[in-house]
Amino acid sequence: MKNVKMFSMVVLFTIAGSLANAQQKPKAAKLKKHVCTEACHKAGKCVLAHGEKGHKCDANCKKM
Repeated sequence: MKNVKMFSMVVLFTIAGSLANAQQKPKAAKLKKHVCTEACHKAGKCVLAHGEKGHKCDANCKKM
């Protein structure tokens, strides 16, 4: 009987731990520092790429 209780507790804690991990919010991806490219030089100003700090997503990003 003692073994059954111990087994039940182990199963219960395993399930509870799995549920707690499943409910955690995903970590936000770290944004990279901007590195100027040829596109920046052609535009005459910095063109921030998707994933770079300061970038604002537009319709082109949503297509990805």
